[in-house]
This record gives sequence, C-alpha cells and structure tokens, in this order.
Amino acid sequence: MKFAIQYQRAAQALLIIGPIVSLAVSPATNYDPINLIKLLFATPVAIFVLALLASTYKFSVSRLNKPFWITSFGFLLAMISTLLFSGAPVDQQFWGMFGRNTGFLTYFTLLIFLVSCALIQSVDFYHKIVSSLVITAIPMTLYCLIQVAHMDPVGWSLYAPFGTLGNINFSSAFFGLTSIACTSLLFEKSISKFVRISMALMVLTDLIIVYTTGSIQGLLVFLAGIGLVIYIYIRKTNALKKLSIPYVLLALGSISLTVIGLANKGPLARYIFSDTVVFRGDYWHAGWVMTTKHPFFGVGMDSYGDWYRAYRGLISTTRTTSDRITNTAHNIFLDISSNGGFPLIAAYLALTLITLISAIRVIKRSEKFNPYFVALFGTWFGYQIQATISINQVGVGIWGWLFSGSIIGYEYATRSNSLGSPNSSGFKTKKKGATLSAGSGVIAFFGLVVGFVLAFIPFNADMKYKSATQTREIAKIMDSVKLLGSTAFHMEMALDSAIKGNLQAQVLEIDNSLINKNERSFFGWKVRAVLSASTPEDRAKAAEVLRELDPYNPDILKP
Repeated sequence: MKFAIQYQRAAQALLIIGPIVSLAVSPATNYDPINLIKLLFATPVAIFVLALLASTYKFSVSRLNKPFWITSFGFLLAMISTLLFSGAPVDQQFWGMFGRNTGFLTYFTLLIFLVSCALIQSVDFYHKIVSSLVITAIPMTLYCLIQVAHMDPVGWSLYAPFGTLGNINFSSAFFGLTSIACTSLLFEKSISKFVRISMALMVLTDLIIVYTTGSIQGLLVFLAGIGLVIYIYIRKTNALKKLSIPYVLLALGSISLTVIGLANKGPLARYIFSDTVVFRGDYWHAGWVMTTKHPFFGVGMDSYGDWYRAYRGLISTTRTTSDRITNTAHNIFLDISSNGGFPLIAAYLALTLITLISAIRVIKRSEKFNPYFVALFGTWFGYQIQATISINQVGVGIWGWLFSGSIIGYEYATRSNSLGSPNSSGFKTKKKGATLSAGSGVIAFFGLVVGFVLAFIPFNADMKYKSATQTREIAKIMDSVKLLGSTAFHMEMALDSAIKGNLQAQVLEIDNSLINKNERSFFGWKVRAVLSASTPEDRAKAAEVLRELDPYNPDILKP
C-alpha cells in the first residue's frame, strides 16, 4: 500500500491512545486529576497522527468519499464559527470548563481520531482496537476492586468504584461498553478457551461493580448493546432466523417498559426511576431552549453552564432549590446542539448516520456472524445510548469516536473482499525495519510538540493553582489564576478563599478579574452585589445582571 509506513505509525498510535486516555490520572499534581491529564495525552497523539496522514494528503483524501469529508469539515467549521461568533470567552471555549474540558480542542482531537481510524481501513487494525478496549478493562477492573475494598492508595475526595474516570456514572458506562465487547468476543473461536473464560469472568465482575456503584447507566448501556448483538447473531444463524420477529417484539416490549419505568410508571419504575431522571429532564429542556434561542452559533463550546440559570425555566428553578445547577445537559447531543447550534449538531448527527449506514452495510454483506465487527458495532451502539443520558467524559467518549471511525473504515476495507480476510485492504500494522522519511518525521514530531503545548497550557495552570492552594498564600493563588489556561472556576475558588480570609482588597481585585474574564459569572456578580467596597451603582448593576442571569430565582430581589 502506498504510504504504508505513515499509516503504520498512525495505526500504532491509535491502538495505544484509547487505553492511555482512559487510565491516565494525575492526583499528585493537579486540582483536576482526571480530565486535564487525559487531554494532555490525547491531543499530542491526535495532532501527531494528523500530521502523519496530512503528509499523504492527496492519497488520504482519495480513501474516503465526499459526503464523509464534507461532514467532517462541516463539523470543524461549525466549531470554528462557534468559537468566533458565539460571544462566549474564547479561552473557555477552546479548552473547556473546569471539570469537563469538552471544548474546541477536545472535540477537534476526537474528530481527528474518528477520521484517522476511518482512513486506516485494515480489518486487522480494527480487530486490535476492539482488543485494546478489552485490555483496558483489565486494570480498570482491578483498580475498581481495590476501591470497593477501601484499599485505594490515592486519597480521592470520593470513596467509590469510579476507577480512573472520576465519577461512578462514567465507570458504570465504561464497564457497560467493555462488557458488550467482551461478550461479543466470546463467540470468536480463534480466541483460546482460557481467554474466553477469563473475559466471561471479567464481564461478571464488571457488572457486579456496576451494581455496587448504584448507577444504572452501565446496565442500560450493556443491555442495549447486547440486545443488538443477540439480534445480529439470530439473523446470521440459519437455525435461529425464525426467531427474529419474536425477538424484535420482545425487544420493543422491553424498551417500552424501560421508557415507561424512567417516567416512574410500570413494573420497572421501582428499579430504574430516581430523582436524577427528573433532573435530567430539566437539563435537557434547558439545552434545547439554548439551541433554539441560539440556532446558528450556540452559546459557545462548553459554555452550557453560563446559560443554564437563564434558560432552565420556573419549574426547574423551584423543583428543589435554586442552587441546583449544572454545566452540562447530561445528553451529548443536546450539549453539542446548545454549544454550537443547529449547524454543529447537524454535522454530528450526519457523522453518526454515516457510521450507522456503514455498520448496516457490513452486516448485510457478511454471510456469518462476525464477533469482532459485532463487538465494534454493539459497543458503538451502547455508546450512543450512553450519549443520550450522560456526559462526554474523555476517558469514555474517546472509544465512541475511535469506534465510529473504525466502523466507517471497516466498511471500506471489506467492500470487495471476504470478511474472513485478516487484512482485506492489504495494509499490515507491523513491518520491521521500515522508517519514516525525514520530511514526514519532522512534520509528525512538530505536530506532537504543538499538540503537547496546546494541552499543557490548561494542565500547567491547574497544576500551579493546586500548588498555590497548598501554600494558602493568597498572593500565590492570585498569581496562579492569572495564567493562560486558568478557568473561571479557578478564579471563583480564589475569590472564595479571599472572602473566607476577609481580604477585602483582594476580594475586589479577583472579583473584577472574574467578571472581566466571564461576564456571565453568577458568583462574580453575586459577590459584587454584597461587597462592602462596591458603590451603590455597582450593587444596583450587579442586582440587575443577576436577574438577567437567573430570571426565575426567587432568592434574587426584584426591583
């Protein structure tokens, strides 16, 4: 294959990045020990891969059709338009909000992974990427077992089996995805009996861990993905085809009961309904309102939290307390639509549709049940279910994007060859003695450096902030929040420290900086409204802005 060495290096990078991103944490150095370190690994590798494949530009472009390229560039252009014209702080949009970091850089990174996987077009590579997910589950499972046993050597603020993902919902979803892949591979006869038994035991263990988390995300994801896997198995097994219609009817009935149960009705309500389901409805409603109110550019990448109070409505505001807020729609589709408007969500839905069509084509042309591809498709489908009820956490989300590109590439790789071929595209991921040309090597290294610098900026700012807080010196804390890459949250924490220390001069300075950084900072305006150093005019202005930011809040005095 032409330019094989560039593709080999890209494939090798893509095979290791998923496990690294899912497992990486930095509790010793960072205030946010989960998200920033994952981005620090993901972005350099993504731009490294981009540089490698860009050095074969004409050849790479020819490997995928125009609709795919139009959709991919449409997604990128929609993000750039949002970055420039939404009006949200550019640095916040670029690196994302604290604790989420799902801004422009993250989605650009994920888009590169999707496109790169689609370009590889090697069945052998796609089998290996499924295996890389399964392998990632091994250390994650072991670590969660340590957490369950209360023997975690890391002093996390939360003592629960969240693994390296920071939240039990994310670990629950992750194990739901890995369990789909492992269960699918139990049908692969080329895998030794010992390995298959080991995978079966890991699935059982992981589902028990999911149960201990109390989060139903993993169970819903697993059942959805396995439901699809079983359907495909029935369709591809001659002796079972007659069960297809009964199975579909049973599945539709189960889905209906689940939906009704989520609405607190029916026999499953007692098992799957909780107040968080109602709260998610509030978050979804606000996300949709943001989308319709800002249809072209959205409210800004990762800026949902700045607008939630304004668009949540009276019922959501008073359902519990006005302080129940969020910075995400808890639905990836609505996060994207609210962040970037209809152009961005249209491009994202188009990429999702292209992936789905590619999967259906592969399934239709395959004569037998293909465990590896079904693992790809079933896990991807499970990720789409998770996307409707949760957040795009990078350690979980990276697999959805890697698998999307893999499904698209798998369809290309098997168009005119038997699915039994280990390398239907003729591309091999290993070739001893091959080296990159000097030009390609320099470009790739430059991409790696650029990616590292871009991701290191917020990582460094957060690291400096943690170091400053450990000294408890307000001057050092103030210096740290002035660094490029520092977020409004860091400033709010610094402001809170100054308030608790009764440092009026510092409170005023930090508060002014916070509002200048993000004019929609509710906390910043709230402090200004009560600050003794504020003039009567400042207090009146702050009260007016607070009413605009949170119009249904009964705790804000009306004029």
